[in-house]
Amino acid sequence: MKKINKAIAGALALVSVISAASCGGSNSGGRAAGGDTTTPVPADESQAAVTTAGTTVTTETNDTDAAVQELAASTEVDNELHPQKKLKWLSWWAIDESSAEVELFKANYGIPEQGSKEYGEDNADKVFVYTTVDYQSRYDKLGKMIAAGDSPDIFEFEIGYFPLSAYKGMFQSIDGIIDTNTEEWSGTRAAMDKFMWGGKNYTPIIHEGVAALWYYRRSVVQEAGLPDPYELYKAGEWDWDAMIDMADKFQQTGEKKYLCDGWYVQKQLVLTTGVPVVGLENGRLVNNMNDSNIERAMDLVSKLCAENYGYPKVENNWSLNEKLWTSGDILFFVDGKWWFQGNGHKYVKKFGWDTDDVFFVPAPRDPKADAYYQEMKVDPFMYVAGSTNEDSYKAWIKCNLIASKDPDIQAAAREKLKRDEEWTDEMLDFIDELESGKSLVGVYDFKNGISTACANSDGSSPTDRIINEPYNSVDNTYAGLRAENEGEIKVAIDELNASVQ
Repeated sequence: MKKINKAIAGALALVSVISAASCGGSNSGGRAAGGDTTTPVPADESQAAVTTAGTTVTTETNDTDAAVQELAASTEVDNELHPQKKLKWLSWWAIDESSAEVELFKANYGIPEQGSKEYGEDNADKVFVYTTVDYQSRYDKLGKMIAAGDSPDIFEFEIGYFPLSAYKGMFQSIDGIIDTNTEEWSGTRAAMDKFMWGGKNYTPIIHEGVAALWYYRRSVVQEAGLPDPYELYKAGEWDWDAMIDMADKFQQTGEKKYLCDGWYVQKQLVLTTGVPVVGLENGRLVNNMNDSNIERAMDLVSKLCAENYGYPKVENNWSLNEKLWTSGDILFFVDGKWWFQGNGHKYVKKFGWDTDDVFFVPAPRDPKADAYYQEMKVDPFMYVAGSTNEDSYKAWIKCNLIASKDPDIQAAAREKLKRDEEWTDEMLDFIDELESGKSLVGVYDFKNGISTACANSDGSSPTDRIINEPYNSVDNTYAGLRAENEGEIKVAIDELNASVQ
């Protein structure tokens, strides 16, 4: 394989450094992080429709530099693959056909089935045939397409529906299709091991990223007389105790001052214990609902509610309040990296803040944990059951892998992020540190992916209720909600585990 030179690297931006940005998130109306919601459904999950579900449309394509295309042609990917068919892509977001990984595909393999009558003239110059689907209907549509013998080729992985999706036979194992034991996969091999289901690998994980960040404004922290959370992090002092101390002191600086807002606060705190509510070990689900670490974390979650440290969504039409964060009345806004690429960096310009005013830290460390555990996020492309388009699938994964691993590409991605979305070198250096595997230990919770009921994002999920409701109301306790829902949860776990015995 030839090394991708710096000229083409300029086009390969935004690949894996901020991996979720092009895939939806809270600002693009589609993607749900981790499949976890707070009652009721967040707006980004309930308003995901782009066009009529099941309609085949062409992908949106930005202008591509001819020089980039020429350089892509000189980059060898894998000449043993011979993709003949376009990739059928079912999703609530579109892959940009002008992105560099797609250009790598085109340059090395050509455009599959150019002018094919099956896909129409509008798709003649496309690698992907895109069928859009409302976010809430995505798995229903996927199941119907598979049953009808009209399987798409690829579908984005979501932990909120896994391993249920594998149990239902929606995806093919990639064992024997992609060799993930080679050196080029070494950086994410450990992460893939955490998603083994029944001894099989379904997830070609290319990047492991932090699921959410705790954004704050340095000027607000300073004016409140509080220590900078990033400085606390560097000193090894950013933990639950420091967070509660900060919440108490910030609350005393004025009326209606809140520590945090966001959909993922409670889940983030629980996972800093290193113990997921439902784990996946040795290819089988593990029920941790009665683990003392979970109980201890939920005591902390309940405290945030009881002391009015969390922004009260219940009293505010179940909505987030970015306005209060920008005005300095909410200290932390908890969301994914895509948030800064969307609204976050725009606020810097709109309000004329210093370029280094907005910063972030991971969720505070559990002071009793043996490591700095953190919820992580992965977004591999799954190979759908019924698809026979193996070479095209393998070629697409290969192009993404190359684009994500080359240091020149990462350097180019950094420059584009700085230029287009106001990320600073300090921010990007810190993200690199957090995602290097040197400081944080990734934790994944499979509590939503154990049954259709648990995967529901309408607020009725039993596994969501036991974690979310104590954060929103003092009338709900973890122990009470666990007792109410644990029977249903146990039945779901036992059913899936029985299928892999």
